Amino acid sequence: MISGELKSPQDLLEVLSGLPQTKSGYLNLLSKNLFLSLKLSKSAVLAFYSNVELTPRSVPENALVFILSELLYGTEGYFSFEEDTAIKDFVSVSEDVESLVIRATILRRELDELLPQIITTNVVFRSEEKEYDGKTLFEILSSEGDIIDNLRRLKRLIEEGRADVLRIKEDENVEEIGLDYILESVEYKRVNLLSILESLKVSRFTGFVEIEGNDREIYTFFKDGEIFGVYPVSVEIFDYFMEVFGDFRASIVKLNREFVETFSQAFIGKPVIASESKYISLGKLFLTLLSLRQEGIVKIVQGKESYIYVFKDGKLLSARKNARWDENWRILLKKPDYVFLFRGIYPTNVNYLFYLFLLNKLKNILTKYSLGEELSQLVFRVAQIPPLFVKDGKINTSRTLTRREEMQVLKVFTDISEKAIERLGKEVFERELEEEVKPYKDILKILNLSGELETREELPETG
Repeated sequence: MISGELKSPQDLLEVLSGLPQTKSGYLNLLSKNLFLSLKLSKSAVLAFYSNVELTPRSVPENALVFILSELLYGTEGYFSFEEDTAIKDFVSVSEDVESLVIRATILRRELDELLPQIITTNVVFRSEEKEYDGKTLFEILSSEGDIIDNLRRLKRLIEEGRADVLRIKEDENVEEIGLDYILESVEYKRVNLLSILESLKVSRFTGFVEIEGNDREIYTFFKDGEIFGVYPVSVEIFDYFMEVFGDFRASIVKLNREFVETFSQAFIGKPVIASESKYISLGKLFLTLLSLRQEGIVKIVQGKESYIYVFKDGKLLSARKNARWDENWRILLKKPDYVFLFRGIYPTNVNYLFYLFLLNKLKNILTKYSLGEELSQLVFRVAQIPPLFVKDGKINTSRTLTRREEMQVLKVFTDISEKAIERLGKEVFERELEEEVKPYKDILKILNLSGELETREELPETG
């Protein structure tokens, strides 16, 4: 596999002109949100795949020239040349690489001359000519005939006032995460966080609440009004909610419903790769996910900035956090610090963090009443669950728990609680547990966890 960065249109042209004349394989190109894979046999292009969807009237060769010309506009991304691919739905063409590059370069130059009049190539035209009216630029240029001639005819119509831009078209091939600030950076001491969380539940909100300041960030993720994820992935999250932060700021950010669980994995998920960036090739990672059509979330940390890239069905979505979260198509980054790759979807972490919370409250009761044998059993059982650890007197987790591990935590709580009830009596135990969780009742109610506190129904009867 040959791979590298594309920092300019000239880099892209050099890659295309420098392809081995004796080799066959697949050239993958990514610039911003545009992906193109070329099936090559020596100096001939036999087929291509792109995340730009062809229309029924598209001539494949013309469509390919247009897509390559778009890659030549403000090029910034990666390339790779591989012997195999997982892509199945290639579109057949018969092109010579040199001829393709020449036509795409000419088209790019003429498109650049047209841009001041149309602003973007993603537009829909209205025209006196039926074949142009209601058509996108891509539909017009990729139709029958020579693509350069098609563009020049359109230019003449615009110059003569017989065609102009009707509207900018929403790109159906590039979906958006849909970041939208409802509330931005309001001082935490000036807002009632619990009231805000409660109102978001009632309004069936989808998105997240972000609390930041003092080198700490707290995220609460909602879907249709239900809280399904909290960050940090730590039992201390419940204490964070209860603290009064004098100089913290709160923001409420709306997200598209279909992406909120995926986006949240960059915070609450379990990374399959967590590495300093010097050990990871971003180009290989991005192009592998696209060419294999795999789903995944890449999170890149660069100083105080964070970038999240969502790969789904061969499409790429991107967001960037600096002062705030924004849609973002920058993929070529200078010296990022850390790279994380998430593959699975863990839709909730609230329940198992609550079970850990209860386990810590149980530990407090055992300590208070000097139940040494039960406390030793608790620590021993916790040590048998790999991600759990005890630090500063608290039982915590180093990562997202699997469903099996979550059930193990709950069983430890139930088993040790049964032994504590045998020693203290049920009435004393329940009173002590109620006192332990009493300060958290409001936040537990909002998290839909108040029902879990009915220990009389949860714990076994003792004689």
